[in-house]
Amino acid sequence: MKNPFRLERYGGVTPYFWNGMTFGAWAKLLASGRFDITVNCLPRILVATMITPLNSGLHHLSEAIYRKRIERTEVVDPIFIIGHWRTGTSLLHELMDCDPRLAAPTAFQCMFPSTFLVTQRFIGRWARALAPERRPFDDMIFGLDRAAEDEFALLNSGIGTPYSTLAFPRHGPAGMGYLDLSDLSAEDHRRWEAAYLRLVKAFQYGHDRRLLLKSPFHAARIPTLLKLFPNARFIYTARDPFDIYASHTRTVKVLCSSQGLHNPIPADDDWLRDYVFDIFERIFEAYERDRALIPPGRLVESRYEDLVTDPIGTLRAIYRQLDLGPFEPAEAAVNASLEERRGHRRNVNRVDGADRDLIVRRWARYLERFGYDATEALSSDRAAG
Repeated sequence: MKNPFRLERYGGVTPYFWNGMTFGAWAKLLASGRFDITVNCLPRILVATMITPLNSGLHHLSEAIYRKRIERTEVVDPIFIIGHWRTGTSLLHELMDCDPRLAAPTAFQCMFPSTFLVTQRFIGRWARALAPERRPFDDMIFGLDRAAEDEFALLNSGIGTPYSTLAFPRHGPAGMGYLDLSDLSAEDHRRWEAAYLRLVKAFQYGHDRRLLLKSPFHAARIPTLLKLFPNARFIYTARDPFDIYASHTRTVKVLCSSQGLHNPIPADDDWLRDYVFDIFERIFEAYERDRALIPPGRLVESRYEDLVTDPIGTLRAIYRQLDLGPFEPAEAAVNASLEERRGHRRNVNRVDGADRDLIVRRWARYLERFGYDATEALSSDRAAG
């Protein structure tokens, strides 16, 4: 039987998140996991250990050339896509990135956040040729020059993020204080704000267009994001939570297996179920609490089901409600991107009866808030991609 969590390379070389870290950030990550590595993960560990000192040197070169330019850069009212994992945020991110007036950080930039300004022109071309063509957890098109989640840039910059969980998954959740930043000390919060603002300024300098930024955790950071970017726009995406649960669980398993620094989560480890439930609730509760802080006309909510059924109509509505200008300059490129995706088949993941019952009980507010029918969902065998 085929292992559903095995990484498919699709002819490329597996890109490890950690390869973009500086040596200091890499050493700090290893120490945070008490160096609890396993022999089967040594190849990825050795590769990162050899590459990260080079990244440190290139980082110093980048700082010497670009530091003052980045500091002088003004961020142009970014657009944040803040839906939970598996709610179509990647699809929306890539479709809006087709607009010539907008720009999303690329996978290469998020993987090498400390060096991309000096390396993307040369190393980026070589890396793109080696990268896999598909993402391992959902079979979507992948490329180092495609839109990517800036939370991975935080991870590789050594800035606090719950994504550090992926390094040592058998230890359970890590970095959870950085989910909504509320439990951080005043000094740690200040450091996070300064580091994130610097990162966004680097992206802004590198693109010189209005930025499209995406991270599910940002839905729980609205007060901080508004402090840093008072005129930002926000797009919150929703999806049937039964589909979210199955697909997010599979995604975490695949990433822990393909990126972890020790053996992956055992099948009988319950922390993953609790993690998926808890993180969903914390993000949704923070979003519900703080969305009223966003000024009128700067937040729009969208549903995954509408996006995949009528992508052009959904995008037109988003542009109109957020006053992003006419949609026509982006339409041809968006249609081309949709054509590229034609025929894509989502992975199928089953939600068993016990988990369905838990979803109905624990995520009832979400079901009601976005109009999903719990009774209908429980009467059928749900599948998610």
